[in-house]
Amino acid sequence: MKQAARFCYNSVSSASRERYVAETVQNRQNSGPGKLAVRKQRTRAAILDAAERLFDEPGYAATTMQDIATLAEIGLGTLYGYFVSKEELLRTVLSARRDAAVVRGSVELQHVRGSLDRVCLLLRQVWEYLDANRRMSLALTAIDTSRPTVRQPNQQDLFGTLVRLLRRGQERGEVAPVPAEAAARSLLSTYTWSALRLGIWRDAGEPAAVLEDLERLTRSLLTPAAARSS
Repeated sequence: MKQAARFCYNSVSSASRERYVAETVQNRQNSGPGKLAVRKQRTRAAILDAAERLFDEPGYAATTMQDIATLAEIGLGTLYGYFVSKEELLRTVLSARRDAAVVRGSVELQHVRGSLDRVCLLLRQVWEYLDANRRMSLALTAIDTSRPTVRQPNQQDLFGTLVRLLRRGQERGEVAPVPAEAAARSLLSTYTWSALRLGIWRDAGEPAAVLEDLERLTRSLLTPAAARSS
């Protein structure tokens, strides 16, 4: 039998043998670990795309893991193999959006020199991000506020950045000598609540007009007295 197989292989042309070898190598490559990694990446991307679309509409609370699996065209068990919960998916989706916003925001800040202008731009970026991702941000806020002992690193990092901008501006005489940490907390809280339309901000009016009013208020509070009188 082995002799017959060798005879059949030797009887074909060299071109056919080369084609046979190439196809064998290709088949092995297609079934190898590299191909598996690509399939996993595609599945993960499909899951995140489905979750992002459903969290936007109909919303986080109305979406189930089965809904996400169905839209991603995978089984529910497969979905749980990638993400253990809906909350993990929400955090992953928002983290990707936040990272993209940070990159864009960093580029914008590089082109702004005045300390007060940089403070106002950073606060505007925070407001616009929250406004654009309002439904998901509200869902995550509800989760985080139910666990007050859990540290929220992104908020802390943002707070630290704003404090540094305020203090640098004060050193240059471009920002009024207000308590930097208290000002940062007050400003971030105000911009966050207004962007999410929480509490008294629910009926504050047209969002774009609210943002412009907030920026005027920020500049009024942080502009040094000498600059206002000149």
